[in-house]
Amino acid sequence: MKIESLETIIIELPGRSSYGWRSLEVPIGRYVILKVTTDTGITGLGEAPAILSWGGEHGRYFGEDPHIVCYLIDEIFKPLLIGADPRSPRPLLTRMDEIARGFPYTKAMIESALLDIVARDANMPVYQLLGGAIRKEIPICHSLGLAEPAAAAAEAEQVAADGLKWIQIKVGGDPAKDLEVVCAIRQAVGDDINLYPDVNRGYRSAKIAIATVRAMQDEANICAIEQPVEGIEAMAAVAAGVDVPVIVDEGCWSPQDTIEVVNRKSADIVSIYYTKASGLLRSMEIAAIATAAGLPINVNGSLEAGVGNAANLHLAAALDGTVMPAVITINTLKGREQTKVGGVFYTDDIITEPFAYADGCLSLPDGPGLGVELDPDKIEKYRTA
Repeated sequence: MKIESLETIIIELPGRSSYGWRSLEVPIGRYVILKVTTDTGITGLGEAPAILSWGGEHGRYFGEDPHIVCYLIDEIFKPLLIGADPRSPRPLLTRMDEIARGFPYTKAMIESALLDIVARDANMPVYQLLGGAIRKEIPICHSLGLAEPAAAAAEAEQVAADGLKWIQIKVGGDPAKDLEVVCAIRQAVGDDINLYPDVNRGYRSAKIAIATVRAMQDEANICAIEQPVEGIEAMAAVAAGVDVPVIVDEGCWSPQDTIEVVNRKSADIVSIYYTKASGLLRSMEIAAIATAAGLPINVNGSLEAGVGNAANLHLAAALDGTVMPAVITINTLKGREQTKVGGVFYTDDIITEPFAYADGCLSLPDGPGLGVELDPDKIEKYRTA
């Protein structure tokens, strides 16, 4: 089997609302879809939810945007991939790292398409390539974007009505405002919903973060705090200074980062994006390190469309250890909505079938490969390039 062609498609999905976080500078939903076709007629799919303003601590990892992704495919990686056997993804991924340093979202998209081909060829789901599914129902955590207290509380009530039990709350880094938002949400949803703020490195010092987190725990009973500060030393100070678990996100992109997090005790929970890690295979390595160290993990996606979210679900299904609810999309097809607000960031999608939702969980797709197919009409409708 040989790779015969690669096609990139930039899409822009219609948003449900104006969602954002502290460092986000562009709207979500303008992403790249990749189609890799072989000489046997099998096509594998990938997605790069690339955002230029997103990256790691202190600029250690940097953002990608759709045009960067397409350039890398067309000019850098296509000569390597055309004619190659997609059933040997690891050597191809290693060579891509030698050709171009970084760009994990682009590489994760390529790896997704290769694994999709391998699994389709073998007539099995991608999760079987990752070792099998430990769980078939994936609990979902809704991400609530930056909002004023009343609006945030109203959205949280709707999320709870949709049956979700976990809410991540994006806050802006102003301790008084952040506390007000979190308390308003707690008052609105009651005591049965798990709440935790995500500060996206917003607090200026570990001391400010510790004081704010303690106040949130006392007044709103938060269950965790995500990436309150920037830098491994500051994160370690916060983790030592508060009673709730500290989740690392921007500070952990690779297996090497994970080792550092464990050694420095800078977090209690590791948030895994298969896109940050350059793919599913390295995500499994991150998970193995965290689990061996006794740290829980979660799958914290980039609010992908249906192709990317299929990869999230296969990853969440295959992870060992203690796995928290996933901060990923409940992909919605117009006219076939399963929730009103919970997990919904776009009012439509480009796949033919949504992932089944019930009781706060998405069901794992069981079809060959990623288990999704593109809707050609929706592709043309939302295509921008």
